[in-house]
Amino acid sequence: MKIECTKEEFKVLLDMVYAGNILINSMRSQEEKIEEYANMEQFFLSKAKEYGLENIAEYDEEYSEYIPTREYEDEDFNGYIDEYETRVFWEELIMRLARRDALNYAGDVDQDITKAALKEMQLKLEDKYEEEIEANGIMNLKVITWNEHNANS
Repeated sequence: MKIECTKEEFKVLLDMVYAGNILINSMRSQEEKIEEYANMEQFFLSKAKEYGLENIAEYDEEYSEYIPTREYEDEDFNGYIDEYETRVFWEELIMRLARRDALNYAGDVDQDITKAALKEMQLKLEDKYEEEIEANGIMNLKVITWNEHNANS
């Protein structure tokens, strides 16, 4: 692969490849990782020195691969990954809680509810949970067991 770009352009490309590989492979075991993405990250890390970015990657003899340096992992760029993970967490939590509550209502109270009404209920519940979490974070969330729920009903 031949890449013609400036040092700054290469750094942006490397950041994108690094972030993409994290998204695709970070939750996979070594045996499950998708090689094409891991190999592309290796390629870019191996070329960092050629672009004057030797502070970004180093070769690890034990694992026979390039790894990001601590300096690179501490860069502000990695804050974008943290922001993304945080946003996905909250959005998923809100959506799943709302979906659960809407489905529980449909199962317990109105089994003839239409899909459109169920979706509308879920969206309203999402708004409710979003407001609660924006105001109080997780302070008012608690886990109750099914038996506790039934005893309080």
